[in-house]
Amino acid sequence: MPLLAQDEPSISADGLIWDITLREGIEFSDGTPFDPADVVASYRAIKEPRTASPLAGTLENLATVEAHGPDGVRFILHEPQVSFKTSLLIGIAPSEKIQERTPVSESSLNREPIGTGPYVLESFDSSSLVLSANENYRDGAPAVRKVSYTESADDNTRTQVMAGSDYTGTVLPARLAAGFAQREGLEVVTATSADWRGISLPSDHPLTKDPKVRLALNLAIDRDEIVAGVLAGAGRPAYTFIPPEYGKYYNSQAVFEHDPMRAQQLLDEAGWTVAADGVRSKNGERAEFTLLYNPGDTLRRDLSLALAAQLEAYGIKVIVKPATFDQAEPRVGKDAIMLGGGDTPYDVDTQLYKMLHSSYPDAGAYYDNPSHYSNKLMDQAPHTGRTSTDPKTRASAYQKVQELYVEDPSMLLIAFVDHSYVQRSNVHQRWNTTGTLLEPHEHGTAWGPWAQIGQWTNK
Repeated sequence: MPLLAQDEPSISADGLIWDITLREGIEFSDGTPFDPADVVASYRAIKEPRTASPLAGTLENLATVEAHGPDGVRFILHEPQVSFKTSLLIGIAPSEKIQERTPVSESSLNREPIGTGPYVLESFDSSSLVLSANENYRDGAPAVRKVSYTESADDNTRTQVMAGSDYTGTVLPARLAAGFAQREGLEVVTATSADWRGISLPSDHPLTKDPKVRLALNLAIDRDEIVAGVLAGAGRPAYTFIPPEYGKYYNSQAVFEHDPMRAQQLLDEAGWTVAADGVRSKNGERAEFTLLYNPGDTLRRDLSLALAAQLEAYGIKVIVKPATFDQAEPRVGKDAIMLGGGDTPYDVDTQLYKMLHSSYPDAGAYYDNPSHYSNKLMDQAPHTGRTSTDPKTRASAYQKVQELYVEDPSMLLIAFVDHSYVQRSNVHQRWNTTGTLLEPHEHGTAWGPWAQIGQWTNK
């Protein structure tokens, strides 16, 4: 949507009204004109419960959306929310094609997408997608005339295909990507991200529901060792959900120092004592839990195994098992899950609120605040950060969030993962390319070196 706006939003003094003036002369790829009705219809469809849109949770604070003048759209919020700008990153569809009460899964736009971007759909099936240049694109048809994507969810398969094919590039975990760094004709590109990895700590498990145990786990693990080993250095330790890229909002003092002695002491104080077999126990319960990871994701597997190995030294047994997200969801209260997050990292609010506010996971999905964390002071701090229009107040609130978190953590965060891509070196011989962006949790071949491929020019 920002690419379709004439300028930055005009925001009322109380932060409740956001007015946007749209650019003129824009057409959808089917030739129909773009106007305010398309924006209004798109947002209303997302908010309509019967469409079951996965984006509905991002618009919980939107009260109404309406046309405002011939070229304007007005968004009215329930309460101030500076981060509402991230909710303007939603793609817009033509109002004529939107069936407001039809589930998203049944929309005709799934098979015949229509947009305003530099490419149009040429073909797709269960494993491939081909885009071709939009000849009527407002800024002129892109120089890269065709882009083909092939789906491969398995990291090892992508590694083999990249090594022996003529594909331009792929996305791989850092350790697998590193194998291409010295190969002639190939290069590795790393993109900084706000994409974290960490495990939920089940609220119904006798071990992980204990605040002292949660703190002990955070002090026990050696994040630097994991970043160096599992991530091959492509990442940074994560202590809270806020990475250093957030500047004034980042609290550099809010860290968990690697402190094995203090971790052991906290476990002892919590009543978990080491038994003859080396595993701690309390009231007949063993200090043991299952950690689930998504099969096919070698990074989550390797992180899980590394974590289990480190915690074993503290008398805690972690059983690592593969499970799809559908299989993991009903077990979130009993088993830990290797999760990732940072879906809309362009405002600190979106990195924090769903993971720490007690209104979640009821207000969202099971992976939002999966440990069912509830802390009144914590509820206040991110809400102040979300609703305040004063930059200093926001910064202070988010600094406070991190202070509170390192005193009473909800999860065991491990690292922010920088995304690694392998690309043919000869790309630069033909094209003037673009750089990478600060990437969200979602990434892949539509990101990295190719995030703005529609802007490439011929050399």
